[in-house]
Amino acid sequence: MAHIQIKNIVSGKVLYEGEHTSMREALEAAVAAGTRLDGANLAGARLDGAKLEGASLEGARLIGAALAGANLDGANLA
Repeated sequence: MAHIQIKNIVSGKVLYEGEHTSMREALEAAVAAGTRLDGANLAGARLDGAKLEGASLEGARLIGAALAGANLDGANLA
């Protein structure tokens, strides 16, 4: 396990952090906890198959992120 932080792309503020085996696992835990991840820097993250239903990801940076098979039903990506 590694200590993973998800930070805001503009301010650098930590939006979520914890001990996880992958960024995908950390993001799923953050979403399950109801964490607002608006502006999260997820560029290049391997998120294939992630369960992100209802995630608040407005303004998140997803450039180069692998999202094949990810469930984004109801997610806010505006």
